[in-house]
Amino acid sequence: MKAAIVLTLALLPTAALASQSIAGRVLIAAPKSSARLSGLSERLDGLWAGLALDVAAGRFTVSTAGTRGRVTSDAGSAPDRDVGEVVVSGRYEARNGLGFELRYAGRVFSSPAGYQRWDIVGLGASVSRDLGTPSVHAVATLAYLPIVNVTSQPRATFAISSDVGVAIAPRRSPMALRVSYRVERFSFFKLGRSEQFEVLTLSVGLRVRRADGRWTVGGAGP
Repeated sequence: MKAAIVLTLALLPTAALASQSIAGRVLIAAPKSSARLSGLSERLDGLWAGLALDVAAGRFTVSTAGTRGRVTSDAGSAPDRDVGEVVVSGRYEARNGLGFELRYAGRVFSSPAGYQRWDIVGLGASVSRDLGTPSVHAVATLAYLPIVNVTSQPRATFAISSDVGVAIAPRRSPMALRVSYRVERFSFFKLGRSEQFEVLTLSVGLRVRRADGRWTVGGAGP
């Protein structure tokens, strides 16, 4: 969470002056992590909480998020692990409803038994569509993860990520609600191992927008 705040503050001086909107969000998430090796599976799940900040400037949007929590083995065969994640992404909307995204995620698992860090870089495309009204829209993203570095083991041979979500942002209200579901799949062919990470996230935020050179709380226009 601290790293996300630092990264956001570093980006704000260049983006905020030209930005059209800024949104701060509180996150609550339910992550699940599963690994399969030689026919044996391990599954972890838990609860996270965190903060996020989105800065939009024209067709560009920069987002940072930091979450922290704990995951527990479903079979009780592994110790509980503290987990922290920082995600920084940049999105460019090439045309209405179609966008391209560059994302970095740093994820850390720690317990008395050891420490593991994941560094992930993704390149993706997203599509969005209003659901009957501009205040409600759905977004779907598919990304290739060319760089997946994991502490003390070879890089992932192949990895992809998908993300779907629905956002509700009434035009005259400062509040915004978002529900999203993300799945990441990793294959480590040299180890004969595969892993999946998924997280269901609910976020509630407050928006401010600049119109006619002035900042106002809430959405744009009627």
